[in-house]
Amino acid sequence: MTSKSIFVAALTVFVATAGLGGTAQANPPNKVTYQLTGSAPFADYISYQVDSGQLQQAHVALPWKKDFTVVDNRALVISAQSPGSISCTILVDGKVVNQATASGAPARTVCST
Repeated sequence: MTSKSIFVAALTVFVATAGLGGTAQANPPNKVTYQLTGSAPFADYISYQVDSGQLQQAHVALPWKKDFTVVDNRALVISAQSPGSISCTILVDGKVVNQATASGAPARTVCST
């Protein structure tokens, strides 16, 4: 690769990330909602990803809901275990992006983007 083609490639990457104005283009924040519902009054265990990392909780009353905001495109994941059936839902800006239901003894469900 010549130095001219390296320069063109670097310039292309710069323009794509910084925009023609030379300043970085920030993504608008997205409102994320995790929801859990189930046939039991509680979930034995839940684990979910938020902007600051992964969180876990035990013996969580159902229905359960967690709202937070993310600024960039991050992987969103929630998993839960419960006696009976359990459903998870991920909404981004009010739109369902993933939903799952499981039944069993115990039931384990996972939603992700």
